[in-house]
Amino acid sequence: MKVSGIILAGGKNTRIKTEKAFIQLGTKILIENIIGIFKKIFSEIIIVTNNPRSYLKFKTKVVEDLIKNKGPLGGIFSGLCFSTNEQNFVVGCDMPFVNSDLVNYIISKPKEFDVVIPEINGKVESLFARYSKNALPVIFSHLLKDELRIQDILSELNVLKISSKEIERFDPKHLSFFNINTAEDLKKAKDLFSRRK
Repeated sequence: MKVSGIILAGGKNTRIKTEKAFIQLGTKILIENIIGIFKKIFSEIIIVTNNPRSYLKFKTKVVEDLIKNKGPLGGIFSGLCFSTNEQNFVVGCDMPFVNSDLVNYIISKPKEFDVVIPEINGKVESLFARYSKNALPVIFSHLLKDELRIQDILSELNVLKISSKEIERFDPKHLSFFNINTAEDLKKAKDLFSRRK
């Protein structure tokens, strides 16, 4: 099954005053790290951003939001529209500890599911999930109504939820879902990174 990897890099970065994709962690910036992991897994990589010039150097497909100012749901919509594959795995650009084994596990699930998504303590991890192009009409409908919470689309789709027990086979500390939104998050990420060496 061919799958595209979609990286959302269109956030406004309001809580941390820097473009999160370009935060340095170790020898690489965050988006370089994700691209490196994705190149080993996916036949196509798409970066969704509203600042395309900054990302052209990564020699991957770079696209802009088709419908502006609709948050991550709008980014998922745009990535799915530009993708050449039916199945797509989506992450945010600010996730420093993406676990490739967990990614492979999620994308290995049967293709009849519109969304394959981790769920921990009742909370879904919508920016570490597989989305089918079958979800496009539902997503588009929600965007038109300005209903932008990703979890709100799930009740209208065929969804497979990945349990904590399954996740912990690959990622016991759930670090794949850690993202950097604040200076405090960045400090924690640097600490975790240094301890993982």
